Amino acid sequence: MSSKKQIVIWGVWCVVFTAALAVFFARALPLVYNQWLEILSFLTLILIASVFPIRFRDTNIVPLHGIALAIFLQFGLLIEMFVMQLAVLTSLLSLRLTRSELYRIPLNSLVFFTVSIVSAGVYYSLGGITENLSEVQLSLMLFPIAAYAFTYFFLNNWIIFLIRKYLVKLRKTKFFDEALKMEAVSAVLIIPIGVTLVLLYEQIGMIAVFLIGIPLLSLSLILKIYNQSEMTNRLLKKVSSFGYRVNGNLSVNSINELFTKTVTSIFPVDKAFIYEVHNGKLKVTQAYHASTKTKLYLKNGDNISLKALEQGSPVYIPAAGENEETDKENIWEDTQSVISIPAMSNKEVTGIITVGSPRKHAFEKNHLMLLEIMANYLAVAIQNAKNYELKKNESERCSLTGLYNFRYFENLLFEKFDMSGNKEDFAIILLDLDHFKRINDSYGHQSGNEVLRQVADVLVNTVGSFGTLARYGGEEFVILMEGTNVKFAEKMAESLRENIENHLFVVTDDLDTGERKSVRLTASIGVAGKSEPGESAMSVLRNADRAMYTGAKQKGRNRVSHF
Repeated sequence: MSSKKQIVIWGVWCVVFTAALAVFFARALPLVYNQWLEILSFLTLILIASVFPIRFRDTNIVPLHGIALAIFLQFGLLIEMFVMQLAVLTSLLSLRLTRSELYRIPLNSLVFFTVSIVSAGVYYSLGGITENLSEVQLSLMLFPIAAYAFTYFFLNNWIIFLIRKYLVKLRKTKFFDEALKMEAVSAVLIIPIGVTLVLLYEQIGMIAVFLIGIPLLSLSLILKIYNQSEMTNRLLKKVSSFGYRVNGNLSVNSINELFTKTVTSIFPVDKAFIYEVHNGKLKVTQAYHASTKTKLYLKNGDNISLKALEQGSPVYIPAAGENEETDKENIWEDTQSVISIPAMSNKEVTGIITVGSPRKHAFEKNHLMLLEIMANYLAVAIQNAKNYELKKNESERCSLTGLYNFRYFENLLFEKFDMSGNKEDFAIILLDLDHFKRINDSYGHQSGNEVLRQVADVLVNTVGSFGTLARYGGEEFVILMEGTNVKFAEKMAESLRENIENHLFVVTDDLDTGERKSVRLTASIGVAGKSEPGESAMSVLRNADRAMYTGAKQKGRNRVSHF
C-alpha cells in the first residue's frame, strides 16, 4: 500500500478514535466504575483468545465472535466496541508486524468500529435489548441475536475483502474462499457458546467466564492444531509433487527454477537463493528476490549460508535483530526471518538453500522440516541431471574436438526435417581437409589430433550461431544451416575456406626434434541446399558430399563447390 494511503488511514482513524473515545468517557464510564471487575474478566478472556489466531493460508482467523457477542449482550455497544479494539490491537501485535505493515492497526480498528456499530444497529432495530438479560428475555432475543451474529460475521469479512481487492489491490482475492469457510465454521461453533456464557453469567456470576472460557479457548486451540495439521498435509503434498516433477528429465537450470518457484509458492518468503558449493566456497546458481539491492550481497555468499556450510546443519534465525549475534549475521537489512539449509548428496554438502522473509517469526517448525526434504530432493535431482548431461554429452560429442559427432548430426537431420515434416529451407556444408595425411606422416598422429582441434576452433569462431557444427569423421566436418538458402551457405563456406587457408596451425614435431612448428592447410568444401519440397535431409547431405568430391577435390582442391 502506498504511503499516501497509509497517511490517510492514520488520519481518519485519529478523528474517529478521538470521537469514539469522547463518547465512551461521556456515556460508559459509570458502567465501568460499577462493573469493572466483571468487564475485566471478559476483557481478559477475549485478550487471551486474541493471541491464538488460526493461521489459514495467508489469513489469520481470530475466533472472537462468541465472546464479542456475550460482551455486547451483557454490557452494551460501547463496552463491546472498546473491548474489541483492545482485542484487535493485541491480535495484531502478536503477529509482529513489520514497519511497513503498521497501517493495519488503524485500518483494522476502523473496520471493527464499523462492524460493531452496524451490527448493534441491526440488533436494536429488530427490538433487541442489552444489559442484565434474563433467560426469558434471551429466548425472545434469538432472532435479533442471530441477525447480529450474521451481520457481524458477514460485514467484517466483506469489508476485509473490499480492502484487499481495491485498497491493497491483491488481484487474486476472492470473497468465498477456504479461509471464509474456516472462519464460518469457527463462528457457528463459538457463537452458541457466547449465548450460553451470558445465561450462565446471569445465574452464577463471574465463575461462568472460567467455566465457558476454558472450553472456548480449548476449542480455539483444537481448531488451530487441526488447521496446522491440515496445512502441513497440504504442504507435504506440494513437496511430494515437487519431488516427483524434479526427478524427470530436466536440466540443472530447469530444476533450480522449479525449486525456486515451488518454495516461493509454499512458504512466506520474499527472497530465496540456491548456492552450489565449489572448493569450499558458495556460488549463486538461482536467486529470487523482490529487490535488486540484494545482488550486492551475493558475490561470495552470505554469512548465514556460510555458517550452514561450515557446520553442515540448518541455521534458523526466527527474528533477526533480537540479539547481537544475529545482527552481525543478518543477510539483508529488510529481512527478519531466515532459514539456511544444506543440500546433501552422498553425505556431502553440495549446496545451500537460503530463504528469507521481512516478517519476524514468519517460519514455523514444519517449514524447516519441509525445506530439508526439498533440499535433499534438489541435491539428488541436480546430481542426476549432471550425470545425465555428462553421459548425453559423451554420446553426442566428439571427444577430440568437442564438436557434435555424426550420429547426433544424423539424428538431428532426421528428427528436424524428415520425421517432423518441417518445410523450412536449409543448407548443408561438408568440408574435408586437403592432404591431411601429410600432417600425420610428417609430425605424428598426436600432431594431427592437435591440428583437428585447432581446425574445430576456426570453424566454431567462423560459423558462430549461424549453424550446427559436427565432426563427420576423420578430417571431415559438416555444418547444418537452418532457415537459409544456398547462396548464403556458399558465402559462409568461402569464409571457412579462407580462414583455414590463412590460419597458421601449430604442431609438435613428435617424429623428429620435438620442436613446435607452424603449418598451413587448405580445405575442399561442398554445399547443397533443399531443392524440392519432398527432398529428404539425408539426400541433401549426399548432394553436399558429391559437390565436395566432384566439384572441389577433383578440380584442384582448396575451393568451394555447390550442388
